[in-house]
Amino acid sequence: MSKILVVDNDAEVLAMIEQLLVRDGHDLWKARSAQAAISSLESDIPDLFVISASLTGIDGVALCRKLRLFPDTAHVPVIILAERDSVYTVADVLEAGGDDSLRKPFALRELAARVRAQLRRSAAYHAANSELPALRLQPGTSSVFVDNREIMLTQVEYDLLHYLCSAPNQLHTTSDLLTNVWQYPYGTGDAALVRNHVRNLRRKLETDPEHPAIIQSRHGRGYVVRAYIEMDEPALRTH
Repeated sequence: MSKILVVDNDAEVLAMIEQLLVRDGHDLWKARSAQAAISSLESDIPDLFVISASLTGIDGVALCRKLRLFPDTAHVPVIILAERDSVYTVADVLEAGGDDSLRKPFALRELAARVRAQLRRSAAYHAANSELPALRLQPGTSSVFVDNREIMLTQVEYDLLHYLCSAPNQLHTTSDLLTNVWQYPYGTGDAALVRNHVRNLRRKLETDPEHPAIIQSRHGRGYVVRAYIEMDEPALRTH
């Protein structure tokens, strides 16, 4: 049974989706606002989000962006439901981290099919990543654990790793790292500084630093972290 959180401020739409998804055997949660949705995540994390773009306060697309910032929800599929006259396009939804978009009014069979498709994709993703190393970060102590093996880092090394892990599976260019970790103005700073610190991190984190599995590089494009990431800090913030 999959857990699905539906976020919509329209009670009739919520009731309609609830009837559909419960009939399909899913465990349904409901929220009427982004704030209520975020609060509900303190107790558990769903397997899928269905979010209306037209929420009051924080709208659905902004909520999607927020969910993508945190490790607990970074890979949970998101389907955005947008009004016909919504200012958001499918491209906007995808750029915000959404996985699919559906315009209201929609056919219930189509929503059910898209829910099943996203749950299949999510199951395949987790199966493919089940062998990834576990990487747990501890703020304050500047230490990390790789598969329960404790590793002490310098503050700069920790800051670099923390930034790389803040957007899992996203490529970070050297310029991006110099700007956001070392605070250099964009386009300045020495690329060798990044290379040296990445090399030091690999020596500490990797089983085989010459063939890194955790901090991988894409020639000419940047660095990416491949790991199951946990951060010992508040997982979600409402502000």
